[in-house]
Amino acid sequence: MIFNEAVTTTTRTMIVPKVYDTVTNGTPGLMTFLQTAKDWKTGTKFEFPIKFQDTTNGGNTGVADKLDTDRQNVRVKASFEVKMATKPVVVADIETTLNAGDEQIVDLLDTEFDSQAQSLMNVMGQNLYTGNGAGNEWDSLANAADDGTNYATYGGLSRSTYSSWAGYYIASTGSLTLAKLATAYDETTVGVDNPNMIFTTKALWSVYESLLTPTVQANYNTSGYPRMNAFGVAPNNAGHGGDNGFVYLSYRGTSLVKDEQVPAGKVFLTNTKNFGMKGVSIKAKNITVSNFKKTSDAVPSGVPGNVPSTKGFNFREMMSPVDQLAEVGHLIYAGNFISTNSRLQGQMTGVTA
Repeated sequence: MIFNEAVTTTTRTMIVPKVYDTVTNGTPGLMTFLQTAKDWKTGTKFEFPIKFQDTTNGGNTGVADKLDTDRQNVRVKASFEVKMATKPVVVADIETTLNAGDEQIVDLLDTEFDSQAQSLMNVMGQNLYTGNGAGNEWDSLANAADDGTNYATYGGLSRSTYSSWAGYYIASTGSLTLAKLATAYDETTVGVDNPNMIFTTKALWSVYESLLTPTVQANYNTSGYPRMNAFGVAPNNAGHGGDNGFVYLSYRGTSLVKDEQVPAGKVFLTNTKNFGMKGVSIKAKNITVSNFKKTSDAVPSGVPGNVPSTKGFNFREMMSPVDQLAEVGHLIYAGNFISTNSRLQGQMTGVTA
């Protein structure tokens, strides 16, 4: 409908005081690891020993036999470097001046902060599932759950030398079947330690749902309808409804989670006790541990937007550059995604319907 100037010059347009996020992906896997992040307190590297083989000394012994005292080395040290990811928060002085008073719709600085924080989460989601650990790249589930096919080393250790340091990896999986999923699950289970989270794409989540559908038994009850009245109209009756599909899926009691950041054709089987985020809370002037500003119903549920302050999420406060009429801050994630036992991590690639 087109209004003439008699109306448009005397009436404002309706602007909703919210910013609706149509870009940021939902990533429950990332939020799982960020909300359970552990401290990387100090030290230039995160290191820990692993046992890479069993000893061959000792064993059964007889009466007064000489005991085997051969000392054998079966441990080696894995080493990970700290990584960082940033997004700038920039507002011009003239903009903050004009974005005030009765003419303000939403606070410019808060909105820019939240927008860039969500963008940083997109970067972190990519780091979680695709990082290769080289240079400034973060380590990830991709190189933790690998058998040496794509990543010959992990945590500075060669997987050909230390075979127990390999994760489960299958390339060109093809059609997803319960048998293939069972193999992957068994290969990433040691003792009673099994995967406690499985992350995949929305498309493959639906494929798995279709594998379960034939096993669902439905019961249908029938009842008679009253006869039509003298005018040929049936009296009012309750309508029949139907329901199909699942809102929650699991395999052997392990949640199967659809995550929009998981690359196409991949399924990750993860033991979160042995994989997670190690966060660095930067201690420096003008840098604070940060958080998203507020809840917003303009952001879809399940999309990063209102989470507890997580270790490794930092904000360098707004500063004025000497050559710019603006204020600049930086959102910073610091730490790394680290697995302390890669044989409990697995991935299936090239998975199809």
